[in-house]
Amino acid sequence: MNKSPVTVKGYVTAVPRSVDERQARVAVVQDDVEYRVMPRGAGMDLAGEVSVPVEVTGLVEEVDGVFYLTVRGYKVLEDDSWLEE
Repeated sequence: MNKSPVTVKGYVTAVPRSVDERQARVAVVQDDVEYRVMPRGAGMDLAGEVSVPVEVTGLVEEVDGVFYLTVRGYKVLEDDSWLEE
């Protein structure tokens, strides 16, 4: 299982716990791609940021077509004009 560094800009969205075997509570969606946030470290803080635009850095791993993101850091974006590009 190879993890790659990534920066993701998108909105935080809730993930039903029954849907994810790794217990991800939230995901960051960028360009219709969902990155499920692993519930540890800085990723735990994102659970309180649902519907907020963020820029997240971390490590991504793909398992059976699902992207899992281990968050190393994030910042809330005040300007979401980048969404309309």
